[in-house]
Amino acid sequence: MSNFAKILSLLLILPTVAVADVPVIDNGPAPAEGRVTVQLEEMWRIGGEDDEDNLLGVVNQALADDQGHVYLLDIQLVEVQVFDAEGNYLRSLGQRGDGPGEVRNAFGTVFMPDGTLGLIQGFPGRIVKVDLEGTPAGELRPGGDDPAAGGFFALRSSASLGSSLVLGGMKLTRGDDTRTANHFIATFGSDGAETVRYFEKTTVRSFARPEISEKAEYFPAQGGWALGHDGRIFIAPTRNDYRIDVYGADGTLEKTITRPYESIARTPDELERTRELMTPRRGRNRNAINVVVEPTERDIQALRVDRQGQIWILPSSGLKDQPAGIHSTWDVFDFRGQFRKQVSFACEGEGGQDALFFPGGGLAVLVREHRDAMFAFRGRGAAAGEDQLDGDARPLEVICYKFQP
Repeated sequence: MSNFAKILSLLLILPTVAVADVPVIDNGPAPAEGRVTVQLEEMWRIGGEDDEDNLLGVVNQALADDQGHVYLLDIQLVEVQVFDAEGNYLRSLGQRGDGPGEVRNAFGTVFMPDGTLGLIQGFPGRIVKVDLEGTPAGELRPGGDDPAAGGFFALRSSASLGSSLVLGGMKLTRGDDTRTANHFIATFGSDGAETVRYFEKTTVRSFARPEISEKAEYFPAQGGWALGHDGRIFIAPTRNDYRIDVYGADGTLEKTITRPYESIARTPDELERTRELMTPRRGRNRNAINVVVEPTERDIQALRVDRQGQIWILPSSGLKDQPAGIHSTWDVFDFRGQFRKQVSFACEGEGGQDALFFPGGGLAVLVREHRDAMFAFRGRGAAAGEDQLDGDARPLEVICYKFQP
């Protein structure tokens, strides 16, 4: 590839910035301090086959407040269940519906800058607010989302810090035979107006020659970006590269962090599972759609930033072929972007099947059977508008741990 082609391809996926002056921190393949194992210490657990007191559908997110209360988002039951520091159920926030404090679907949840809890409805995108006792507290419609003005907003991810609310999503518009999606990661004000756009990408899908390409349509709206405690935004901009772009709060691209990485190949079963998830469950042209699946896993599976400014990256290799008793292994970079260590989390979960969330406050929340539950929900219940999952799905179990990294 010529130098001109390389520069052009970079400009196509980045916001408008002066890329020539952006420093690149190229790390070696090995961390300076080696690998350490952190044993997670169980605090409480709920769910599973023997728990008749706590009903769980599909738990897909966890938050924690300063009192150690854990907020579990259940996307099947469309509510947030709140538990105290000992695992006692306190209350549920939100519910399915179109009234005050209700959403049709709950794609995510976030502590809002005004102290309320926001329930994120994926499509049409809006944030329904309730106070921490469950009383409706209004709503926020990012971008104004007036369908009469053309297009609809869809929301996929969120984070907040102080007065800042950062959202990942897309605006959808339809042409005669196309659907255009303008994906974004941006900050929004209390009035729903966008204030700073950090990253964007536009994809166009043709109805005449329908194709869904996993690589071409990749956007880091879920698991591919994080809000740091200093207001910086960290984004994994491309699917098949181990790379993090760091933006200042004003939207300026400050630096890029990389390290050598060999992508992890998918098994035939994993390829078929991915293809099934990407294929629409409904629609007249679903059988005519060409679904193009990548032969390898996404290089960066998850990204978070802790209060010390350390950047935690979960690569695809950190989930596969882990030693017995290890859930996952994360790469840890310091605030300068230097590859310092790898941290393996020891608990009873399996990285490929069980999800591990870090809600803050030195807590980790493990959701057992998460992968199969999400596959059943996305492939059957969610697409068909059903509340029930496949009858063969095992009940979820949630385990709350504390740890000292």
